[in-house]
Amino acid sequence: MRHLFPPLLPKEALRPPVLAIAAHPDDEVIACGAMLAWHAAAGHPVTVLHVTDGAAGDPDGRHADIVAVRRAEGREALARLGVHDVRALGFPDGGVPERAGELATVLREHFAAIAPLTLYSFFFNESHRDHRAVARAVAEAAAALPQACRVLLFGVNQPVPGGAMFDVSGLMDRKQHALAAYASQLAYNDFQRKILHRDHSATVNVENPAVQYAEVFADLAPHELISVCDQAEALYRRLLRDQP
Repeated sequence: MRHLFPPLLPKEALRPPVLAIAAHPDDEVIACGAMLAWHAAAGHPVTVLHVTDGAAGDPDGRHADIVAVRRAEGREALARLGVHDVRALGFPDGGVPERAGELATVLREHFAAIAPLTLYSFFFNESHRDHRAVARAVAEAAAALPQACRVLLFGVNQPVPGGAMFDVSGLMDRKQHALAAYASQLAYNDFQRKILHRDHSATVNVENPAVQYAEVFADLAPHELISVCDQAEALYRRLLRDQP
C-alpha cells in the first residue's frame, strides 16, 4: 500500500465545542482562520479568546485608540468567518508573563465553562514572547480541559513540528477576506499575501492537485502539553544560546 506524504487528516473527526486562543487579534485568523470557518459552517459553536489588548500594534501612532481599532477589526474578521463569540481578556500587549500563573488561572475558568473538544492555540517555539507565554499558560491550564479534547497547536511566525494537515483549499477565499479586515496591521506588514503563500507551500509534498492550501498543526492530547512544552522550551533555549 502506498502511503500519502504528508497525511491529510479528516476535518470531520473534529468535535465541538471549539475554542481558539490567540495572543493578539489576528493570530488565530493567520494560523487557523480557514479551519475556524469550516467549524462555523459545520454548525459548531466556536469561541475565540484574544489574550492581549493589541496596544503595541500601532508603533507610528496612526490611530487615536489602537486598542478599540484592533478589537473591532478582530470581531469583524471573525464575523467574516462566521464566528461571533469573541472575548477580550485584556492582558498588556508585549507583557504577558512568561510564567503565566494569572493567565493560566483565567484559562482554567474558560476551559471549565466551555469544555472544548477541539482547542487551537500556539505551539511552544514561537518567536514572539506573548505567543510563548500563551502557549505555556495553555499547557499549565490543560488539566482543566476534557480528556477527550483534541489540542491543535499552530505557528504564526515559526513552523510547527508534527505536520498534522487539513485541506483548506475551498476556504482560502474566506480566510483572505477575514485577513483583509486587519487594515491597521496590514498597513505595517502585508501578512495577507504572505499567509496565502505559506498555506500554499504547506502542500509542497501533497500529490493531489486539488489540494492547494493547508493549515498545519501539532496534534496533541491535554495530558501531553506540559511535557512537550518543557522539551520545546529547552530546545528553543539551546538553539538561541549564541544569539544576542
